[in-house]
Amino acid sequence: MDQEQIQINEAAEWFFFSGGPGAPRYGDDPTKHAVDHDSEAFVREVLQNANDQGLSNGDPVEVTFRFVTLTGDEKEEFLDGLGWDDGLGERMRAVADTHNGHRYERVVERVEDTDAELRLLVVEDRNTTGLTGSWDGDSNYAALVRDELYSSKQDDTAGGSYGLGKSVLWTFSGASTVVFNSYLTGEGENDSSRLIARSKFPTHQLRGDNTTYQGAGWLCQPVETDDGPRPESISGERASWLAERLHVERPAVSGTSAMVVEFQDPTRDERPDIEDLAQEFVDASVKYFWPAIYRGDLEITVETPDEKLTADVESVPAIRPFVEAYEQRTTDAQTLVDPRDVAGLDIPINLPPRADGTETPNGSVRLSARLASPADDDAYLNNVALFRGAGMVVKYYDQSRVAYGDRNFFGVIAAGEARSEGVPSDSDREIDRFLRFAEPPEHDEWESTENLREQYQRGFRMALDDMFGTLRDGLRHLISKGSSGDSLSDNVLNRFPIHGSGSPRSTMSPADPVFEIDSSSRFDGDAWEISGRIKALPEELDGWSADISLTGVGEDGSRYDDIPIDYVEIEQSGVTVSYDDGCVHLVADEDVNELSFLGRSHSDEPADLVHGDVGATQLEILAELQTPEEDQA
Repeated sequence: MDQEQIQINEAAEWFFFSGGPGAPRYGDDPTKHAVDHDSEAFVREVLQNANDQGLSNGDPVEVTFRFVTLTGDEKEEFLDGLGWDDGLGERMRAVADTHNGHRYERVVERVEDTDAELRLLVVEDRNTTGLTGSWDGDSNYAALVRDELYSSKQDDTAGGSYGLGKSVLWTFSGASTVVFNSYLTGEGENDSSRLIARSKFPTHQLRGDNTTYQGAGWLCQPVETDDGPRPESISGERASWLAERLHVERPAVSGTSAMVVEFQDPTRDERPDIEDLAQEFVDASVKYFWPAIYRGDLEITVETPDEKLTADVESVPAIRPFVEAYEQRTTDAQTLVDPRDVAGLDIPINLPPRADGTETPNGSVRLSARLASPADDDAYLNNVALFRGAGMVVKYYDQSRVAYGDRNFFGVIAAGEARSEGVPSDSDREIDRFLRFAEPPEHDEWESTENLREQYQRGFRMALDDMFGTLRDGLRHLISKGSSGDSLSDNVLNRFPIHGSGSPRSTMSPADPVFEIDSSSRFDGDAWEISGRIKALPEELDGWSADISLTGVGEDGSRYDDIPIDYVEIEQSGVTVSYDDGCVHLVADEDVNELSFLGRSHSDEPADLVHGDVGATQLEILAELQTPEEDQA
């Protein structure tokens, strides 16, 4: 090594914060236990973070997973650049002596075995923001290399909001160490590269040193500040030289390269072949990010020492039916007849006001489904892919109960900014925001969360329940209409809006609707709570009536036993209520054009009717004008 290289290398050293008397101790990184940690989860979280940091220049985010194996002189050179003999190795040996250090002991033995292969994974993203900002304050840089359980993402459509996704980088590092090299556009030629490494160890003490170190450490250039020393990233020529030795050199394109030291899958007892891992990465990339890939927003490649693979929608046949359902989601067809047919419906979603009182527009999400064919891969048969504007499939929602006979399908819910083909509406943007806060830390569900409670007023849980209940009804309609006869009750369609692109009941003329009907039901652990609104649209009325019943819907779309309704409450005057064999009969006089009701079912019905999948029941409302000329529901 020449004198210049020695000076460059000495500019980087390992820095750890020390804790004073009474300082808290850390047994390990708590975020390792916050999410599932298999290779599929790793790909999801890493790609989500990269996708969220895309530049708004119209170019796709490009992500490359690059597996690197080192032996011999290459391994020795890498460890020298990483400062193994100058700090990191000593730290890991100290951690290995603690009660949490057994796995570190095995890694130290492997690293120091001259015949053992060292495995690295480099995740390189391009056309992304990069590690901008400083150590102090709120920035991408601070969120990644300083903070814990904190996200700097402010965009309402971002995929993550908890700051947990980045934890997988350290979880998959046997050495709990990750190296970052970021290229920043517009930062000046001499400052365009910044490099820093971060380790996350348990609290430890070095041999012969009574100082207690907090665990987190940085390969950096320490600087003195008014608040004491702190780590500073390495830049310029020194960063470029060190990046080359650490295999995180990158093109001069805005973005970040993250290198996972001693990559391993913590869920496996044995180390898989790199070729198998590479294919798993391709499959997981397409499985969860095919919407973003299809739209051209995200390009993904996986490289090994021997080959380069591309993740595209054609490379994973099991995903292709979902892509076709999304491609044709705007179809006017509302029935599925033949294999490979696509049909769709708009699913209404009524949002509560925001927590600050701001009113939110109601809108819809788009349900589309493709009827399965014998040639399809059935890995995700009868599932519905749920996703929003971020372009990541949050969940494959199993709806096998809806399918029957040969009426199998592949479904899609395109929500928020993913719903329309053009500029998103205000309601699309608000729904995207709402569903983002409905995602737990794993981003694998839309459910009631603490974030929703903080961001919206009461009613957020009902909005989600109604959306999923209507989704199930919509699927039953799409697949049942194509079978022989209409086995699905017409009144299922009362869950869909009469105006706009929703479907009215088949006995009603879409051009001249007579009633607007909204209804919902939910099981509270003992009985079904029901609610609804009925509005007669004609200006002149001679009175009208309505029958309300709660009915089971079988897996073949047919009706079965009714669930008796105990009572309904109506505040409006001019309405009489009567009960007949568990059903409710309402009669409204000529002065009542709209009413709302709340009610409850009997609570001692058979278990298969009063709990389980909400989609196994249907609240039905038959409304009729009291005129001889019109007898429409």
